[in-house]
Amino acid sequence: MRSFAIIPAAPILLAGVDLAETATAVALRTSIESALLTKASWALPISGLPPLAGLGGLGIDRGIDTRTNELLEGEDWVQAVSELSPANRADCESAHPAIAVALLHAHASGVRIGPLGSSDDLLVPIDLSAAASYNAPLAPVPLAAEADDRIVRSLQDGDIGAVSAAIAAAADVHADLDLLDAAVVHMRAHGGRNYSFTTVFDERVHEVRSLCGTGTY
Repeated sequence: MRSFAIIPAAPILLAGVDLAETATAVALRTSIESALLTKASWALPISGLPPLAGLGGLGIDRGIDTRTNELLEGEDWVQAVSELSPANRADCESAHPAIAVALLHAHASGVRIGPLGSSDDLLVPIDLSAAASYNAPLAPVPLAAEADDRIVRSLQDGDIGAVSAAIAAAADVHADLDLLDAAVVHMRAHGGRNYSFTTVFDERVHEVRSLCGTGTY
């Protein structure tokens, strides 16, 4: 059977991003990297990788050159960005931000990540709602917490149709489930309606619910 992993898409769980991170955050990052280490390579539910994927949008000069799988930091990252052709720059700017998070976790774990077709095992970064409580990053949205609950329950229940319905119901709660939606399409095509899922952690990080788990389909 094919395997898949759900990981948080939040950059805050990458090493060196939150300079005041707690021991809990370190433990969650270790759990993410341990989940990735269960396979030598993973495929993101996308058709292709941008040439560079990093944290420039957060003002952090760090990322991965996907052509070489090299980690670039500081001036090396700045130079690589400056050398992009207009077309490659456009590809980088339009790429989903979770791609960079996944690639950086993978590099830290020593595993490879590619697009669909590069591996039978699927890696799916997601962001649950950033507006599910009064202390979350965004102003509260009605029923956001309920939408998060529905997403998590549907994933744990192992029903592709329920996951699709939960994604649709979470359209307006400031969650980022685009890659999960793409993964559902791929999983349905290759594994049918049912799959297995084991939760690795379900914790709040800066008042955003963060889920990590692994399964087969």
